[in-house]
Amino acid sequence: MSNTLVVYYSLTGNTRQIAEAIAAALDADLEIIEDTFNRDTGLGRPRSAIEGLLGLRSSITPPRHDLSEYDLVVVGTPVWAARLSSPVRAYLSQQRASLERVAFFCTQGGIGGKWALQNMAKISGQRPIARVIISASQLNTPATEEKIAQFVSEISIESRGEIRWEF
Repeated sequence: MSNTLVVYYSLTGNTRQIAEAIAAALDADLEIIEDTFNRDTGLGRPRSAIEGLLGLRSSITPPRHDLSEYDLVVVGTPVWAARLSSPVRAYLSQQRASLERVAFFCTQGGIGGKWALQNMAKISGQRPIARVIISASQLNTPATEEKIAQFVSEISIESRGEIRWEF
């Protein structure tokens, strides 16, 4: 078993793509946050934007992995209406007491990534050891590969105790 867990929620597949790449680079276990609401409907996307804007939490299924078995949890979210997604908000709120070392990433179509990452830190009660924002326009480009490599490098450096990042 790996000592790192990558946890993510993805509606369109963009965040999943980045989570899988990060998990592969870190040789980490992978877990998807499963929302109990079907967002792939006519009302799903507008509801997602409203939940993001209002800072609401959605109902999610219980996680499969025990966070106490991991040294690091990397959490990824899409940005909804320039805000943190409600499934990730719910996960961080529910798992707050179990999170000790974290790193965060997000995918965004427009703006709001910086705010989403700051909100993740606030909800989790943790300063991330690394963080990265990937725009939809960067997906499947060398820029994404470079950002993921830098993110993984920051995690590796911090894990060796060589540097501490301030948020």
